[in-house]
Amino acid sequence: MNPIIIDNYITLLRAGAFKSKNNDILPMSLHKWRILGNMAKEHHVQTFLADGMALIKNSDPNNAKNLPGTDDIGLSEHTKYDVEGNFDASKAYLVNTVAKRRWEELREGEMNDLENISDETLQLLDIIIMNADYAIDTQINIEGILFLGRFLHMNKGLIDSTKLNHWLKLTKMTSMANMQGTILTDIFDFPQDEIPFLTKPYHKAEDIFMETLENTFDKHRIPLFTCLELAALETIFSRFSGAISIVRDVEE
Repeated sequence: MNPIIIDNYITLLRAGAFKSKNNDILPMSLHKWRILGNMAKEHHVQTFLADGMALIKNSDPNNAKNLPGTDDIGLSEHTKYDVEGNFDASKAYLVNTVAKRRWEELREGEMNDLENISDETLQLLDIIIMNADYAIDTQINIEGILFLGRFLHMNKGLIDSTKLNHWLKLTKMTSMANMQGTILTDIFDFPQDEIPFLTKPYHKAEDIFMETLENTFDKHRIPLFTCLELAALETIFSRFSGAISIVRDVEE
């Protein structure tokens, strides 16, 4: 796994999703930038990436000079992210039958308590469960983690933390919630005081997140032998172009 690609990837996602101001961009070859763009497409976070690039280009000229154009890495046709509707947490599913029954019962009870209903808290629970369900089937849902952070930002002060943490215990989601919260704080520098469910750091969260990135990186990197072939071709092309220029100069 290339650490420079990973550092730039996280920096741009953090800038795009949470408008971070500490955005040091490391110089990379266009080949590496294209790997980064392909990773964003696979994780469905290309709009966060493009937004991060735009933020830095508009506010930080020193780091902007290290960025390619979005067209150069295949992000020119990214779809604008709809924070309200693009990530559908209603599809969340619990494998544990006991936890699933409790989840359905608490949702029904909350929906019937019209005077004390907390829609935002229910939605937050669904997002946490959706991300947990994804992690069980595959790996970390990076799109879902960023959506979780955006949802917390947008609904700050509207979450009933007492209800939420009680529901997390009932549905056996406390540990998974802590993992998601720890990824937000440790990877994306998200303010811990804005995460009402982060009761205990999940010590393996960063390792699990990095494993997800590493697996994606391995899919899109070009093998060493191919890289050497490309380098040789570039050298031949460069010399060939130079020879043509000399001939043209002589002809003129």
